[in-house]
Amino acid sequence: MVDLNAPVWKTLHSAGNDAEKWLGRLLSGEAEFREVMEILGEDLSHQLSWYSATAYVLPHLAVFCKKLSPEERMFLVEQIGPAIAAAESENGLPPDTEDFRELQEGLDGLRPLVQDLIRNHQDTLDAAGPEEQQMFALGALAVLGNRRHAYDLFLLSAYCWEEGHAACACGWNNECFPLGEKPGCLKPAGIAPWDGQSLADEAVWFSGLLSRFGDEEILPVLPLVYGTGTCPECGKEEPYWTWLDRFMKDY
Repeated sequence: MVDLNAPVWKTLHSAGNDAEKWLGRLLSGEAEFREVMEILGEDLSHQLSWYSATAYVLPHLAVFCKKLSPEERMFLVEQIGPAIAAAESENGLPPDTEDFRELQEGLDGLRPLVQDLIRNHQDTLDAAGPEEQQMFALGALAVLGNRRHAYDLFLLSAYCWEEGHAACACGWNNECFPLGEKPGCLKPAGIAPWDGQSLADEAVWFSGLLSRFGDEEILPVLPLVYGTGTCPECGKEEPYWTWLDRFMKDY
């Protein structure tokens, strides 16, 4: 964790290039928590872009999060989730760098706190509104699961998860792939019921968490995005995640 007075902060970027100012106000308690956390979250995730300041902010948030109530922890995860997922964007975070190590330190601190929220604070999660629950679920996926999957689902929120993208190596592609229509070229994954505790299988716990929230937007398409596609042109089978990521990279 890098001290807020360290020179490196002057070299880091965020949307407003002032992440250390908002982080400092948050840690000092001089301003209302939710207001400052929302500003900081937006500063680090504007347009779902990766900002180098995120990596250095995260270890501080992990330590700060330990002092918060379950309701406040949930809000923090909602706000910082998109910034964490953005590490997987096209111009995201390269591995084997100091930035990457800072991000991992922050994630190591946040994981047990998010796990505790999911396993032991169901009343807090259930009391939140639908949008808050959805953002928490996506943020939890960014912290506990595959960050690229979280990034992809944040992107698909622009289409309310009714449409996605798809591309095969043979050249076939579809910019407006109709997930909501359950296309025949996609075989849905069989996702087992969740016991409310195990976080070993991403599809199971993520689907189970959304089901517990009564989600009606992301949940219906999860068997498809975790499913397998058969290319309409060459017949090759691949995971839908592969189709989506290839489209994002090549088109």
